[in-house]
Amino acid sequence: MSDATAIAIAWLALAAHAAVAIAVRRRVTDLPLVLLVNLAAALCVLAYWGQRWYGYIAKGVTWYVSDQMLPLYAVLVCLLSGATLLGGYHGTVPHWVVFGTDALVLLAAALFFTFFKLNRLF
Repeated sequence: MSDATAIAIAWLALAAHAAVAIAVRRRVTDLPLVLLVNLAAALCVLAYWGQRWYGYIAKGVTWYVSDQMLPLYAVLVCLLSGATLLGGYHGTVPHWVVFGTDALVLLAAALFFTFFKLNRLF
C-alpha cells in the first residue's frame, strides 16, 4: 500500500464519520447509522486481524495477550452492535462513545499519514 493510498483511506473514513454524525444529528434518516458504522469498523479490524491469527496458528508466530486488546475491543463492539440490532439493548451512549473514539483515531491517523513522511511507510 502506498503512502497516498493510506492517506486517502484515512481521510475518506474520517469524512464518512463526519457525514454520518451530521446525518444522525439532523435526523435525516431513521436508520441506525452510528451503529452500522461502528459494526463496519469493527468487522474491518477483525478482518485485518484474521490474517494475523492465521499466522499465529499456521506459521507458529509468537503472539502476546496484549496484542489482542484491539481485536477484543472489536469483538465487544460487534457484540454491542449485534445486541442492539436484535433488540436486546437500546442504549445510545456506548455507541456514540465507540463512534467518537473511532473518529478521533481516524483523525490522528489521517494527520499522521499526511504530515509524517518516510521513504516508505508501508
